[in-house]
Amino acid sequence: MIQGQVLSDIIEAVSNTYGNEFLNRLVLKLASTIRADYTFIALIDKEKYESQTISLVAKGEVVDNMAYSLKDTPCADVFDDSVCYFPSGVQKYFPNDQLLVEMKIEGYIGSPLINSKKEVMGLIVGLYETEIQNKDDILTLFQIFSGRIAAELERSDYELRLEHYNHELESLVEERTSELKQTLVELQARQNQLIESEKMASLGMLSAGIAHEINNPLNFILGGYFGVREILETSKIETEKTRLYLDAIKEGVERTSKIVKGLNQFTRSSESFDELFDLHEILENCLVMLTHSLRDRILVVKDLFPEPLIVKGNSGKIHQVYLNILTNAIQAMEGDSGILGLRSFRDSRFATIEISDTGGGIPEEYQNQIRNPFFTTKDPGKGVGLGLPIAYKIIKDHEGLIEMETVWGKGTLFRIKLPIKV
Repeated sequence: MIQGQVLSDIIEAVSNTYGNEFLNRLVLKLASTIRADYTFIALIDKEKYESQTISLVAKGEVVDNMAYSLKDTPCADVFDDSVCYFPSGVQKYFPNDQLLVEMKIEGYIGSPLINSKKEVMGLIVGLYETEIQNKDDILTLFQIFSGRIAAELERSDYELRLEHYNHELESLVEERTSELKQTLVELQARQNQLIESEKMASLGMLSAGIAHEINNPLNFILGGYFGVREILETSKIETEKTRLYLDAIKEGVERTSKIVKGLNQFTRSSESFDELFDLHEILENCLVMLTHSLRDRILVVKDLFPEPLIVKGNSGKIHQVYLNILTNAIQAMEGDSGILGLRSFRDSRFATIEISDTGGGIPEEYQNQIRNPFFTTKDPGKGVGLGLPIAYKIIKDHEGLIEMETVWGKGTLFRIKLPIKV
């Protein structure tokens, strides 16, 4: 007969404990009370038809858990929701259970653990190397604590599942947050590109208006030039000095006309990609617009293909690309004399323009970032990091390529390839 003091001792031993600590303390106390050589609690995997111990006491000590098949074992009977009891000679009834033989087990007693759904979820077992003497006391203890064990196992299972769900939720939130951050970055990039495009469009409208207004006085000046020249020639009062003055006026008008022409080409707002244009002409227009930046400190060295490089696309956007890369090259040589190299050639697929400078080059750690919007190595206020990303996009829209070669401290080369479609 189980004494009240025995129950009190067991309950006190496992009070205020949960999870593995609760199970190990309980099994230790039960093993000591029922005097079993081996006592364990195991969970049953129905699909694999095997048991996995979750608390195993051998000879009074908690040892490592193990898994074993239910086939040909007395535990299979417990799995069928019945108490299994063999006070002695258990090996005779289950000769194929090698564990019983290896552990020299004589007596076996096992009871199922029933969950809240009235399903067998596991079992509690006592193994003896000698004949079992106190069956009723053992079963009473098993029955008293089986409900508490099952409840603890369910609680632990719910806790694990809840933790798993929390991890999944955290991962999902982190993934969504990362996606939202990326989307925000992309939206900011698009917004700034739109702002830049609007600025370029506004600048284009302003420049086009200015160019138109400049053309009128240029025509007046040119008309005056021819009139004065005719008067001087017919009156025979033309001198070397007047010829120099007239030639200077004519050269100034022609240079201004080239700048106006370059502005007109650069500020074209057409979205068509069906224009035919010469890359050399665009390059020259850009150089005219950048004359003030070149001044006398930068030498322009040209090695151009002897024939026009005619491609199809949007000439205004290609102007923007060349002007941006040329500006970057000039700024890279700011404060020093330098060489701006321009080379062009073609093959069966591409017309290629190479723009090189003898500036400081791009540090290796920055070379993979120059295509990213907002990245710039310029001082605050001198660039927003949108020029090259927009240039890359324009060339990509033209089904072309931009390649870069740079050596820190020596200079940079950009190679712009556009497909020949004509």
